[in-house]
Amino acid sequence: MKLWPIFSIFLLSQQAVLLGQDPAAGSEALAAGLWEVAELQFRNALADPSLTVEAKAETSVRLAESLIRGGNPSEALELLDKSFVAKHAEARFWRAQALAGLGRFSESVSAFSESLTDPASPHRIEAGLTRARLQLSLELTDAALDSLSSLLPGLDPETAAGINLYRVEILIDSDRAEEARELLPPAETVKEIDRPRTAFLEAQLLLKEQRPAQAEAAFRKILSQPRGQSRPHYHAAAVGFADAMEAQNAPEAASLSLLDFVGEHPETPVLDAISQRIVRWLPEKPTAGNLVLAKIQQWITPAKLPETGPISTAADTGAAAAWPFIPPSNDLLTFALHSHALGMRRMGTAESKLQARSELNRLRLENPSHQLADRALYELARWALDDGDVERAFFMLGTLRSSTNSSTLRGEAAFFEARVAHLNGNPELAVRLFDEAAASLAGADAKTARLQAAIARLRIEGAATQLIQQSSEPKDRALEADFALERALSIPRAQERMLAIEEFLTGYPNHPREPEARLAAAEAALANPSPDLDLARAQLAVLATGGGNPAGVSASRIALARLRLADLSKNSAATIAAAQEIIANYPGQPEAAEAALILGQSLFQAGDYNPARLVLEKLAASDTDPARAQVAWLLAARSAALGGTPQSKEQALVLYDKTLSSEGPVTTVASLEKARHLIDLYRLDEASVFLRKFISTLPERNPLHLPAGLLLGETLYAQGGTNPKSLIEALAVYDRLLTHTKTHPSLANRLQYLRGATFEQLPDETDPNKKREKQALQAYYSVLETTEPPAEWVFFERCGFRALALLEKAERWQTAINVAEKIASFKGPRAEEAAARASQIQLKEHVF
Repeated sequence: MKLWPIFSIFLLSQQAVLLGQDPAAGSEALAAGLWEVAELQFRNALADPSLTVEAKAETSVRLAESLIRGGNPSEALELLDKSFVAKHAEARFWRAQALAGLGRFSESVSAFSESLTDPASPHRIEAGLTRARLQLSLELTDAALDSLSSLLPGLDPETAAGINLYRVEILIDSDRAEEARELLPPAETVKEIDRPRTAFLEAQLLLKEQRPAQAEAAFRKILSQPRGQSRPHYHAAAVGFADAMEAQNAPEAASLSLLDFVGEHPETPVLDAISQRIVRWLPEKPTAGNLVLAKIQQWITPAKLPETGPISTAADTGAAAAWPFIPPSNDLLTFALHSHALGMRRMGTAESKLQARSELNRLRLENPSHQLADRALYELARWALDDGDVERAFFMLGTLRSSTNSSTLRGEAAFFEARVAHLNGNPELAVRLFDEAAASLAGADAKTARLQAAIARLRIEGAATQLIQQSSEPKDRALEADFALERALSIPRAQERMLAIEEFLTGYPNHPREPEARLAAAEAALANPSPDLDLARAQLAVLATGGGNPAGVSASRIALARLRLADLSKNSAATIAAAQEIIANYPGQPEAAEAALILGQSLFQAGDYNPARLVLEKLAASDTDPARAQVAWLLAARSAALGGTPQSKEQALVLYDKTLSSEGPVTTVASLEKARHLIDLYRLDEASVFLRKFISTLPERNPLHLPAGLLLGETLYAQGGTNPKSLIEALAVYDRLLTHTKTHPSLANRLQYLRGATFEQLPDETDPNKKREKQALQAYYSVLETTEPPAEWVFFERCGFRALALLEKAERWQTAINVAEKIASFKGPRAEEAAARASQIQLKEHVF
């Protein structure tokens, strides 16, 4: 049973200390466990100059609490030492917590002592519990027990029983089973919420008392009734259950029980302890049909390598996909590779040894930062030595000693290498390595290393040591008809023009210009924003069947109208055939140019990018209509960009430049598309330079600042892997774009999502080995701080689920449940998913 990490000391009794009345915003976030959000709100509150001295002190203490809970005890301590804060009743308690968070344990113990001597001191019980934890970290077991005992006088029986449960836990961990048994309170005397814990301690105690059969039954009951058990105790019970079975000479059954548990709980926090036991309980010489190894092998999935090339082809990734590929950590797979490899090595055959080496090498390749990666290197070095490859073994051990963060493993490697050096007659190297091992190891292992160094020194004398309208009245019907038609044809809006032509055809049947009117009606029907394909088709059908005199009607115009009808009908084959026929039959006429544009568009939409590009480039280079020519250049560039070959993608940039050097309506669209293409080519430096120049030409309130800024931010974000400063610039871009949220409310959620994603890649200012996950959580959670339905759902819920993921990563389970339930409360598209996630966390982590 492991004690809680010191970093989480101040959370030991409850997730949050109950707050008094708060004069500032942030209380809700603090009580919900959102320390980062609370910190931001309390800082904003302190900026209010109208705060009274008392309110300022209260807000400062709450800010200090937020900082401590958020892992920033240094700033909290500085704040608590200010004179206007130090007099606050809670300042002493939080100052002691800050000292503990800084690792100044002895000072913290003394500071907590002051709270214990004052019965009216706020959070007195929490102070005593934390003090005991600190003393345990200093290996002052008896002092920790005394701290807990000092809390007992005056407490109600149930609270006292809870304190005694903690004392029992300490005694069990200290192998003082007899004292623990005397102190363990009967289950009926403790609070109902503490009874599952009591049952767990009883099972642990039975195991310590060497009563494995009774311990097995007790642990089995816990595992069958998880409700109420804390997550650590529930998972530890699975280990205890196996230990009890192994103690009854059933190591294989014990290992299989652990593997069954891991199969049901692949993210168990006791995976390392389980791994150690399974390896330890394997037979010295496993057989090919070993059930334990066979079960482990089921979890070893085929290796998955990243797609080749600089950018992932996965959908909806953009330039961000260019971030360096890091295989996702998979603890279960890593555990399986490690345990299975050790078992295969024990088999001793050439084939099993080769498989073992392959599995450990894969472990190190796919999970280089996993704690087992260094252990795998150590095992590979030992195996190399066993196989007689001393040089390779020494190289791996040297690499391990210089790269591992584990002092124990560094010491083991040095000790192992020293022993080999000693046996190979190199006492000078042996002495240096034994001394290095002694400095890295602890306890008896360090003593052994020092002894071996002394023995090696005996062999040498000395040693060394890492778009016209007329109003005149017509005088006869013929003139009236002509006037009506001309008036209809002159109406700029297609829908109104179409209705006026229909009125002409109804009022003047069999008019000599009827064919012209029918064609114009068809063209207007097709040009309407909501095309009336049935009307166009009917008018063209009348013309085709001779229902009207086609004299004076251009055949090329009829052909072009039929082409447009086919195009709008989404008949790709008919469109392409009709366009090609117009180009062949009416070369040099305006209709041919228009047909070429439609042909290019159709080919493009059909995915025939190279033929589309040839048609469009030819049109763009010869067309006398500059607007149509520019559109053709743009479509040609798009076709080249999607052409599939590296050469065509590069040529797309030339075509985008031709578009931009032309006069026409799509200059800004082409600018944005060129930037997009540069990003997709991963030419990020060129993209960012181009976008900065483009943005600098835009007037201050031009709406194009928004799409251009989003592209620039994406470009800068994607450069973050090699240039972290670009992430700072990306963040500044997103911050500037926040001003657009006044006119585009739906943009706020997207920008906060992008800000959060950027923070997640930025190194922490105080610890470069960490990321700015606190600021990321603040950005993500900010969109949830509303009681109104969001302007858009996609990024709103993305933000919520990213905040949830960060909390789960930090194992802040109750806070994660609160956030999941809040996402669900908005009843958006993913509300059910969020509610289910809250329930899953509650059940999986036993948070009740």
